[in-house]
Amino acid sequence: MRRALLIAVAGVLLAGAAGAQALPDKLTLGAALDLAADYNPALRRAIVQADASNADVRAGFGAFLPTLNANLGFSGSRTSTSTGTDTTGQNIELPRPVTFNNSSSTQSLSGSWTLFNGFENVNNYKASRAGASATAAGVDVSGTAVAAEVTRRFFDALQARRLIEVEEALLDVSRRQLDATERLFRVAARTEVDVLGAQVQLAQQEQALARALGDAVKTRVSLAEQIGIDDWSAFEVEGELPAEIDPAGFDVDSLVAVAMQSNPRIAQRHAEAAQADYTATATKGRRWPVLTATGSIGRSEGQRSYGALFDFNPTDNAVNFGVSVRWPLFTGFQTSRAVTQASANATVAHESLREETLRLEREVRNAFTDLVTAYRRLVLAQRSVELSQRRLAMAQEQYELGTIGFTDFQQIVTQSSQEARAWLQSQLEYSRAGVTLQELLGQIARPW
Repeated sequence: MRRALLIAVAGVLLAGAAGAQALPDKLTLGAALDLAADYNPALRRAIVQADASNADVRAGFGAFLPTLNANLGFSGSRTSTSTGTDTTGQNIELPRPVTFNNSSSTQSLSGSWTLFNGFENVNNYKASRAGASATAAGVDVSGTAVAAEVTRRFFDALQARRLIEVEEALLDVSRRQLDATERLFRVAARTEVDVLGAQVQLAQQEQALARALGDAVKTRVSLAEQIGIDDWSAFEVEGELPAEIDPAGFDVDSLVAVAMQSNPRIAQRHAEAAQADYTATATKGRRWPVLTATGSIGRSEGQRSYGALFDFNPTDNAVNFGVSVRWPLFTGFQTSRAVTQASANATVAHESLREETLRLEREVRNAFTDLVTAYRRLVLAQRSVELSQRRLAMAQEQYELGTIGFTDFQQIVTQSSQEARAWLQSQLEYSRAGVTLQELLGQIARPW
């Protein structure tokens, strides 16, 4: 079912490669993944390669079938001779040249059928099917990576939009600070230095907002690139980051076991190892004798004139059939070389599988550790930002009443700004860490 779906998707992609990109005004994560399924170049390449691997499977199955060849040929010749032989066999010169015309017509249908070749055809067919499975798993690998990266960049765009809102709120605080400072300056409760400091703070916050706006544009451009579209200005991202879940209750050993069963990279390495094993077994089959059945039927005709030329109904018929055995007793060590190389390739494939297993276990454990750390930082950051906001609100009232100095209030504003930005960053890091772990577990939503 999946293979049929991949072939259908590949056909649609190739047929509509130059089609218009229908982009919604508000781009959700699901819509972004759907678009990536249609336009991401890496995923398109993987799907087309999966479709092409079917030809290898068909070719492997074809080794069980007889080969047929049809032949149709016409020939003609014209020769002239000025010499001949007499009744005693002596060469003589003819009084005038003698011309001979010849023509022939042949039609034949021949075939051969390999009855036994050391099961080389059987193992080659199994190897081709394993190779197709490896290619299909490669599509899953590509799809998982594309989906994970689209999700991460979508979260980046969401956080960039939220950062703009935070910077706008901080800009409002800076403006209120400047208004309060100017009002207190007019009643001699603040100095001109305080007013200038408030103006500097406002200018710095305006710069921070400008940076946030620029970063938001860059995140949308990055998201559009990963999706595979070029019109980043046609949409705005819409959605929320995933809810925070304490990962401490998960068992990392169970997560590793899930990854070993579900991660497409492991499935791909398993299929590649199986393909190498079948290929090695097929190569060893070259040492066995080959039993082949042959047969042909044909019609032909030859004339001492051009009468047989382009004759589609020759009069002479022939039928041939036979069985032959060919045993390669010595091939200049070529068979031994091929067997040794195929066996080495099988060993390499199994070592690659073991290496991938070890790598995946390390990545899952590290990703889980990163997720636990990101969650702890998020909890602490959320607590800090709540306390900082309460402190800022109290300090703003006191500053407007003139009960705290400009420097003290300025430090509180700066710290509150840092805490708000750190909280947003910790949310993004937690979300990205979750995506990475899901990708390794093979459980992230793939774009098909």
